[in-house]
Amino acid sequence: MTRSLALAACALAVWSRGASADPPGATGPLQAPPTDTADDTEAAPAPAAPAPATGDGQPTDDDLRDVLSGERPRAETPRDPDAGDPATGTARAGAYHDSDQTTVLRFLGVVGKTWDHWQVNASVGVDAVTSASVDVRSSPALSKIDVITSASGRSSTSGGEMTDTRYQVTGGAGWKDSSGHAVNLTSAVAKETDYASVSAGINGAYDVLDRTTTLLGGVTLTDNWVSSVLDATRHGKMAAGGWSLGVARVLTRDDAVRLRYDGKASDGDQASPYRSVRFGNWTAQLGQHQIMFSNTLGPADGLIEKLPQVRVSHAAVLEWVHSLALGVGLHPELRVAHDSWGIDSLTAALDLRVARPGWRLLAGYRYYLQSRAEFFEDKYTQDPAMYTYYTSDKELGRQSGHLLSFDVSWVVSDSEGPGDRRVRLDLQLDAVHYSYPGFVLLPSRDSVFGSLGLTWEL
Repeated sequence: MTRSLALAACALAVWSRGASADPPGATGPLQAPPTDTADDTEAAPAPAAPAPATGDGQPTDDDLRDVLSGERPRAETPRDPDAGDPATGTARAGAYHDSDQTTVLRFLGVVGKTWDHWQVNASVGVDAVTSASVDVRSSPALSKIDVITSASGRSSTSGGEMTDTRYQVTGGAGWKDSSGHAVNLTSAVAKETDYASVSAGINGAYDVLDRTTTLLGGVTLTDNWVSSVLDATRHGKMAAGGWSLGVARVLTRDDAVRLRYDGKASDGDQASPYRSVRFGNWTAQLGQHQIMFSNTLGPADGLIEKLPQVRVSHAAVLEWVHSLALGVGLHPELRVAHDSWGIDSLTAALDLRVARPGWRLLAGYRYYLQSRAEFFEDKYTQDPAMYTYYTSDKELGRQSGHLLSFDVSWVVSDSEGPGDRRVRLDLQLDAVHYSYPGFVLLPSRDSVFGSLGLTWEL
């Protein structure tokens, strides 16, 4: 069975995502940042509506040369085959803002280099966060005036607002041959004042059956350290592991499918040191800097949330890519998931992807639906001793989400001869609406994220 050019163009754009063994030099769009800024653990993120992950749905730099511009113009003087392709550099800047009074400025720099079958890359990312979210304003300590109000230990002149800066450094190396075999190694280090993590992973792809079927797999391990600026005695630790197995199959000249299983297990301190839970049939007065609780059972400050130490999740993902015309494809996706905390979720998505000489477009919609964790309550009306676990994390309750995404890339400068360098401009825009039925403090949240990036050959 032979792949058509139209299918190849769309499949390259679609299947550089998820567990499909992305090359380490991939430089996809910035990811919209997490918005639960009062919880700096990030050790066990709840299954949120699927924001685009770094590299999600975007061809690699090598793919762009094939998909967007056809055959690469040949220089009059052949390149030294031992030198490989030119190194690439990427600079991106993005901004996120939502109706929960959170703003994030995100910056990313990436460099990558390819020699024959080998690839290496490295990146540095910085997130600058300012937030007066529900979690910040409802925290007894974080919401007070003239105290340390930042989850990362910085002072504030007014209560109910926190600032934070997150740094992340990543590195990767990979190998691939001309027969559809690839393996990649990745590593990352992230640091905040009260949170740090180290991770490493390996993933690969192996083509079989005359390259009409691809076997995919990968494993990632992460070690997390969590502390609190409000309690010097708190030193939590959490270990997490993720794995993925999949198979992709070319069905016809215009159709291909991929079935994937994703799993994750985490063990350790998964609760936020800043999120408090009130008990009783309380009422709340929402203020700009502080949320005041009354009619509580026990102290108005409540108790720090308490979560299980272990969490295991499983997800099945089915994707289909269909070629409508040369360089134009549809990409439907369906994902179902369940975890040991009792959360079930469903994600349905549809993307339109267009690849033309000199530019590329992605326009998509995603719908997300989630049930609550088995221990989650909008209000814990009984005495705290009656509950084994309790939380005020809205991400563990019922929710639904709608995501609209628009990504476009232009080749603003192509190589016409020796000494010329290729330059690409990337624009990403996302709009998201979440609903939290029954969550009194925040019934819904709207957010927007935009980023602009430039990639060039060094």
